[in-house]
Amino acid sequence: MRLPGLVALALAASASTAPAQHWRDDTAATIGTTGEWSNKVELADVDGDGWIDILLANGRGYQTPGPPEASRVFRNRGLWSGSAPFFEEITAQVLGAAAGHARVIKARDVDGDGDVDIFVGNTYGDPSRLYRRDAAGWTDVTATALPAAMPRVGDADLGDVDGDGDLDLVLADWGPGSLSTGAPPRLYLNDGEGVFADATATAIPAIAVRWSWELDLVDVDDDFDLDLLVASKLGAGSFLLRNDGAGRFTDDSAGSLPQFTNNYEVEAMDLDGDLDLDLATINDGSGGRNHVFRNDGGRYVDVTATHLTGDANPTVDDNVVAYTDVDADGDADMLVGSLGGPDRLLVNDGVGRFTLVPGAVPGSSPGTLGIAVGDLDGDHRPDVVDAQGETAFPDLVYRANDLVAIDRRAPHIGPVAQLSTRERTVRARAHDASSLAAELQLAAVVLRYRGDATGEAPMRWYGEYLWRADLPAVGDFTYQVCATDRAGNEACSAERTTGAGGDDAGPGADADGPGPGAGGGCCGAGPGGVPGAPTALLAAALVLVAIRRRRAAPRPLAPHG
Repeated sequence: MRLPGLVALALAASASTAPAQHWRDDTAATIGTTGEWSNKVELADVDGDGWIDILLANGRGYQTPGPPEASRVFRNRGLWSGSAPFFEEITAQVLGAAAGHARVIKARDVDGDGDVDIFVGNTYGDPSRLYRRDAAGWTDVTATALPAAMPRVGDADLGDVDGDGDLDLVLADWGPGSLSTGAPPRLYLNDGEGVFADATATAIPAIAVRWSWELDLVDVDDDFDLDLLVASKLGAGSFLLRNDGAGRFTDDSAGSLPQFTNNYEVEAMDLDGDLDLDLATINDGSGGRNHVFRNDGGRYVDVTATHLTGDANPTVDDNVVAYTDVDADGDADMLVGSLGGPDRLLVNDGVGRFTLVPGAVPGSSPGTLGIAVGDLDGDHRPDVVDAQGETAFPDLVYRANDLVAIDRRAPHIGPVAQLSTRERTVRARAHDASSLAAELQLAAVVLRYRGDATGEAPMRWYGEYLWRADLPAVGDFTYQVCATDRAGNEACSAERTTGAGGDDAGPGADADGPGPGAGGGCCGAGPGGVPGAPTALLAAALVLVAIRRRRAAPRPLAPHG
């Protein structure tokens, strides 16, 4: 339907790729044969058993609706040493019998009770739905928890936009009329109990986003609040809306984001190792090519001509991108999903320049509309799930083989907020070079501190790859952020001291890079830590522990539920 000649060309090319596959097709042993038009895929631990489950947003039709379909949920059984099937379908237990035209499915804890709730974003007249989980299972709370007038939802994201401690909901709105007319994105604020109220009229500028398939909450300027990036297929360009910290947004697209039409997706990640978030945008270049935008102090510069060239950026109909560190060298590589296929693996040289690895992804994915990456089987290698629709419908699960490296690299930490003596909340970015939900990338993110008291506090995710925790109510402290990924690799930020920037200093950002024990072992709460021990000795201890962890054989995946 879209670029048919290019699709045929891509199909022909896929038949001749060299056999260097990094993943094997294990669909039959995992989710079996599906048949719906899947638009997006979400990976989440829906049942709290520590294993990554699969959720598929299903809804047939591109510019006009087809018959309604049920979205699907597959539970990871965690029995990978046994026999197939390794997943079981639990759609009926989670979503009931609802069918619709879902464009997105998101799994996050919206009511703050520690388990995963599920939002299904529908379009073409079907109501979007919210399923809240408690001890008895999932309950459809749409009627009481979502605004009655729901838009045609092209995408959704969750994060705390107003700083009140709960997860708010932003929606790409296709508008009530023609897709070419457009509408502003919607903002629904959470009351802390998982009940949402529409704040669009007072918080979102009256912009016309024409047919958006993607939006993301991203801190583009490292001030630790969540800005909003919105892709536009039919507009002259996509949008960047800046957050004032209280959940009110202003349009800064023209001055900060290179403008190209036909954008299907925008995905943020630190691609060049300088700790801020760069962007890949999909299908907004000539002939369906993609772009790379480098973050330059909260504004973006187009570096595609030097960073995404040749056969890494062909004229095909791409739809989606996901990041993962395939070669365990510490930077984020790209998996690009294509309509017409094959999907492509692009490896990062460490400064954000990408090279194609021919034949790395199996060539059986001609209809990729969504792609997600995560360790499904506990071997500490990223596996791949493809949502297939439009031209092909069986979804795909690819399991990594030995060409995908075991994760032996420490997570990335930074920037970390610099606090004044009066501020209590520490905020930081921490991730493992992956698009996977931050809570699934990292087994633990903690704030360690010493001073008028010594201790450790778990940090809570609040959007993008951002985490926060509070220091004790009074006193001055030396503090650092430490993160451990699911393979057991640990990194710590450099130490910071409250008030180092003066009493009136606002939250700034340090320039810590990834690395185990960077800056020393603050606070005696980490491996080898002793309260009051000299910083240099603690730093040496943490470095030795991290080196031992990286050299050790990977441990079996332990449940985190």
